[in-house]
Amino acid sequence: MAGANRGPSPLAGIPVNNGAAGASEPSSPKMTDFDSSRTKLRQRWELASVLNFLHVFHPVIGKDLKLSAEDVETAIIEQNSTLAQLHIALLKGILSSSQAQTLKSSDGWMAVLSKALSTWWPWVAEGDFPLTGAKGEEISIYKELDPTARLMILKALCEVRADYDAVSYISEQMKNGTGVSCFRKDKLGSDGNRVSFWYDGNETIGHRLYKEVHSFENQQPKKKDTAPALNCQWETLATNLEGFNKIVDEFSSSKFKWEVALAKSIEMNVIPVLAKQQKKKEKALYRLQREQLRFNGFHNFVSTRSCRTNKRPDYVFDKYDRDIAEAIKDSNKRKTSEERMQEDKPSQQRMTNTSDGSNNSATSSRDSESSETDTEKHNPEESDGADGSEDEEYVENEEDDIEKDEDEDEDED
Repeated sequence: MAGANRGPSPLAGIPVNNGAAGASEPSSPKMTDFDSSRTKLRQRWELASVLNFLHVFHPVIGKDLKLSAEDVETAIIEQNSTLAQLHIALLKGILSSSQAQTLKSSDGWMAVLSKALSTWWPWVAEGDFPLTGAKGEEISIYKELDPTARLMILKALCEVRADYDAVSYISEQMKNGTGVSCFRKDKLGSDGNRVSFWYDGNETIGHRLYKEVHSFENQQPKKKDTAPALNCQWETLATNLEGFNKIVDEFSSSKFKWEVALAKSIEMNVIPVLAKQQKKKEKALYRLQREQLRFNGFHNFVSTRSCRTNKRPDYVFDKYDRDIAEAIKDSNKRKTSEERMQEDKPSQQRMTNTSDGSNNSATSSRDSESSETDTEKHNPEESDGADGSEDEEYVENEEDDIEKDEDEDEDED
């Protein structure tokens, strides 16, 4: 818990600058209302404080809440659903479970926000509480606020959430080996007194380079013991790779050593990170474009029924007769080619039959010889038929000789 009557404290090392945050530049006629509001927000140190808080305490707020700096700016200006999502995520760490149930309604978080910040406002911000009003009027009052007032409320809510979770989270992370530089920002460059440069960001929230300029009022203080008022101007110099490269090119040729050192620091530590992320985004965009081209090509291929080109109708009789004559001519050409193919077929068949006949005769003779040989092998009784008849004749002759010999013996007796 915060001590009594303390002023607004820095969030994770971003300095709190009391006084004006820099006068807004007059918008050009070409600049839209959205661009003008965004320019004013980027001239407030409170925006840098909010972005730094979301960067450092992202695991505590909610890992599903992945917002870029541009998303936060747009939400503050347009009051879209992202703004409600961000406030609800911050309020959940402050309210009890029963009080958190009231956040489910679409605009209920505005009434809860008013009630939660009304007691904390003197501790975390300056001036009057913007949502002061009768009960039930908080929602309408909040919707009528300008983007700068909504930014001040969001910054105060981050301060309250930091009082609940910051100490325990930082202590736990440092026990796990996390360095102090992750929670406390050091100046990226400075002239020693008046001008300071700050760098902050990551891949999710984005990378930004800020310039802080301190100046004293020219008016002499009324009392001798009173110090002159200090004014502070805050400016967002770069938000992307192109902006950082521009700063490097500008400061590299500076006559001040500290600006040259600043350019070298950005070139060595920031540019490689941004270049790698830019290359990653370009690859993702290229992959998306290729998938879209494939889808469009497939869609066109499916929707096209024929590749024929439709001719424009012509109702002149001469054109009709010409088309009919061309169609008949094409059909005659097809018939002529078919007839030639039919005439060539008989001669090819005769040549095929002749060659097949000679081959069949030679084959039949070979087959007959082989069949005889096979018959002799497989039918031995038929092959032995001739020998059997000769044996029978030989036996009959022997019997006749024996009968003759017996008759001769009888005659002798």
